[in-house]
Amino acid sequence: MHYLFRKRPYHIMWGGGHVSIDDNLENFTRTEDLLGISTFWHPFGFDMDSEEILSKKSYDKIKFIDENSKSWERLKVWKEALEYFDWDNTRSVSYNDYLVNHIKKQAIDLADYHRQSKFLNSAGDFMAIDLVPVLTETGGGTPMALFDGASAESTEELAGEWCGDLLQIVDELPEDYQLINCCFAEIWGRARYCYHTFGVNKEGFLLSDSNGKLFQFVTLNMYGKRSHARYMKVEETDDNKIRYSEHEGMEQEE
Repeated sequence: MHYLFRKRPYHIMWGGGHVSIDDNLENFTRTEDLLGISTFWHPFGFDMDSEEILSKKSYDKIKFIDENSKSWERLKVWKEALEYFDWDNTRSVSYNDYLVNHIKKQAIDLADYHRQSKFLNSAGDFMAIDLVPVLTETGGGTPMALFDGASAESTEELAGEWCGDLLQIVDELPEDYQLINCCFAEIWGRARYCYHTFGVNKEGFLLSDSNGKLFQFVTLNMYGKRSHARYMKVEETDDNKIRYSEHEGMEQEE
C-alpha cells in the first residue's frame, strides 16, 4: 500500500463486509466508493433478478457493483514492496514524507503521525497502527481498536474520512494543501511506550514527552463520544508489576 502510494496516486478504500447488510450501501453515494466496494464484495453470487434483490433500495448500486466486480486486474507487488523498504532489516514501511489527499487537498506529516502514535505492545515490540486503514475504512473497525480508550492526542474523528479518496505519498508538502494533525493511539500500548520512553514525574504521573508534559487519555462511549481527559499515575507493585491508574479507579496491571 505504502509502496504503491510512493509510485503514483491511488483511490483507496479499506473494505469491510458490513457494507452488504442492512442497506448500508445507501451511505455510499460517489462512483469512486461503489467502484471500491466492487473490488472486494462480489454480489454476483446472488440471483440479480430475485424478488429479494429487486426489492432492495440499493438495487441500482448492487447492479453497478456486480457489473464492475468482474473487470478488475489484481496487482502483485509484495516482493517489490519488501525489497523497497528493506523489510528484513527495518520490519516497517518508512514513516517519512507526506501522505496527501488530492480530493480534499489535505496532507499528513507521516513522521509526526508516527511520533504521536507509537506504542509498546505486551510482548515488548514497538509498533504503530497504520493510518491508511483507519482513514479509509468503510466504517466500524476503529472503535474496536480504541475500545479501552485512547491517548488524548488521538484523532479518532478522522476514521473513514478519506475513504475512497485519491491518496499519494510525496516528499514535499504541496503549496495549497492543508496540513492536518493525525494520531491513532490506543490507551495501554501508548501508556507503556510513554513509561518506557519518558517515565514519570516526581508525583508519579506519566509523562508524554521529554519536556515534562503529562500523558492524558480519554475513553469513548458506544457512539464515539469522548470522556473528559484524565491523567495517569504509575506505580510498581510488590510483585514487580507496573500498575497504571487514574483517580476515578481505572487501572491495569501487567
